[in-house]
Amino acid sequence: ATVSVLYWTNKKKMATKTLLHPHTRNRSALRQLLKNGPLLKPVSVFDPLSAKMAERNGAKAIQLAGSVAAHVIAGVPDLMLVTSDEVAALCKRLSRGREIPLIIDADHGYGSALTLRRCIEEFCDSGVSGLTLEDTALPAGYGSTGKSIQGSAGGFSLTSIDEHVNKLKSAVAAKPDPSMVIMARTSAYCVGGVAELCQRVQAYATTGVDGLHFIGKPTIEEFAQIKKAAAGLPLMVSGAQAVPEADLHSYNVRIKLEGHQPFLAAQQAALSAIRGDGPATIPSTDLEDLLEVSKYKSIQREYLAIENPAAGMK
Repeated sequence: ATVSVLYWTNKKKMATKTLLHPHTRNRSALRQLLKNGPLLKPVSVFDPLSAKMAERNGAKAIQLAGSVAAHVIAGVPDLMLVTSDEVAALCKRLSRGREIPLIIDADHGYGSALTLRRCIEEFCDSGVSGLTLEDTALPAGYGSTGKSIQGSAGGFSLTSIDEHVNKLKSAVAAKPDPSMVIMARTSAYCVGGVAELCQRVQAYATTGVDGLHFIGKPTIEEFAQIKKAAAGLPLMVSGAQAVPEADLHSYNVRIKLEGHQPFLAAQQAALSAIRGDGPATIPSTDLEDLLEVSKYKSIQREYLAIENPAAGMK
């Protein structure tokens, strides 16, 4: 989490300075936003360029959704068809060089309370600032019946409260960097209404997690019950809610996820270009700036003695 650096002072004496690791700095920033910041709306990203675009355009945080990860990594639906190693590799590319937090959907932790510990370690090493762990039984079991749970990776039922409580405790204990943010996620409202949701929120709030993410659209009256059950922990919601956005903060909602328009727009643009019917492409000057071409030209001049460096643009 910290790095100790030896250096010479102006008085020619050796001294030590302790610096925060960039990932720890971003995690601390996320914690501060959860504590007393305005409503946070992370920008959904899918590759290093979209992450850089988000940061340059004022985003306070970025997010990687489980569905987007599945689509980008393997071109498949969000049905637990990618591995934690593959997601961690993508996270490493997204977080590299960024000075804003990366929040990800870690599904159910890719296993039990034992195996998810490796998942936590890998995501921490990959620069993830915060992640959610859901209580859906994944992947879907043989003979599952009924409708799949809204927002899950194809799951049909929830794990027991005891199982998820212990998974959350294990995840918290496994954090290599204490500043990493872990949030419990539940789809209980979609399965059993506000009573089931509050029961689980109350239980998960005792595990040492840093926040709670619930799926669904409770009424204003139900929001008050959820806030009470959370016992002061910050909440995260997805999509439009019955509570007006301006009032979400009063219910301790600190993060609001708003879909994955950048990824969807990029796919539509690619499809249109492939079909030959548009759209207009990004101006070359904007792309050069985004790729930091001038920086890499300078490196070629200074360290490779190249008089006319290549731009690396097509």
